[in-house]
Amino acid sequence: MGKHVSLTTTDQHTLGAYRADPAGKPKGAMVVVQEIFGVNSHIRNVCDRLAAEGYVAVAPAVFDRFVRDFQSGYTPDEVAHARTHIAKVDWSKLLLDIQAGIDEVKSVGPVGVIGFCLGGSAAFLAATRLDGIKAAVAYYGGQIVKYADEKPKCPVQM
Repeated sequence: MGKHVSLTTTDQHTLGAYRADPAGKPKGAMVVVQEIFGVNSHIRNVCDRLAAEGYVAVAPAVFDRFVRDFQSGYTPDEVAHARTHIAKVDWSKLLLDIQAGIDEVKSVGPVGVIGFCLGGSAAFLAATRLDGIKAAVAYYGGQIVKYADEKPKCPVQM
């Protein structure tokens, strides 16, 4: 259902993304932020399901700054390898990548951000630091506690 696209951030970094569009007129858009497993089949499936419900969905490949096109499964070895990337995350740059996702889809209507694990923490940060988001959903964002004093600019569900 979806397709691979390229996004460009305000610091001129180019990253990959997966974008899924609904069959009809969009109700709005969602930026889907990955877990440590990259824009893998699970994240692409989330985008496709959102598109089936009428939303444009885009998942920026936020690990592209240090490993291009990373995807992982869930075996113990794959999980261990994926975890090695956590320390490489620059949260301010990750927010630029999310903003590029927002900019990609904002013309279709209201934009929400949804994220899982690493992406859940990023969705919360996006709600506190980025403009142009109408709502955010953070699933099991373990790093949120570090930023708990920051005030969201939009409704957030966790």
